[in-house]
Amino acid sequence: MRLKIVLTAPPRFSTFYAARIRKAVFLTIESLPTALKKKFRKHKQSFFVSVTLVGIPTITTLNKKYRGKNKATDVLSFSSLETGIPGTPEACVGDLVICLPVAKKQALLYGESLGRELERLAVHGTLHLFGYDHEKSKKDEQIMFRKQDAVLMKLSPKHLKT
Repeated sequence: MRLKIVLTAPPRFSTFYAARIRKAVFLTIESLPTALKKKFRKHKQSFFVSVTLVGIPTITTLNKKYRGKNKATDVLSFSSLETGIPGTPEACVGDLVICLPVAKKQALLYGESLGRELERLAVHGTLHLFGYDHEKSKKDEQIMFRKQDAVLMKLSPKHLKT
């Protein structure tokens, strides 16, 4: 599987954090059941994901427009898997929008590093891109968070706060 991840971040954003986000997205997609990946691949050999880091005004605007919630959130996912982009050699997975200030605040709140919180948000958002939804039912919530925890453990043991 080939995966292309385009990350748009503030000018002085650390390449260390960028690498962690890319790895989190990659491992999440790699961990998905083969049948699920094939369902969306539609005979294409690679996946494409866009990740954008934004501030509070942008995430609030997007959250209001697409979810009807006039407040900042940590991550939004916009899946393109069902529609795709015709004529492209890649299966367009979709877009993740991560709010950097919210990620920083949550990292402090959870006692985690910023890198670990960015990984968590990248994994969480990527699972949403593939149809996982913790808001549908308690069972769906358990499935999604079990999958999220498994990927995070592959990235680094939970006790490591790097």
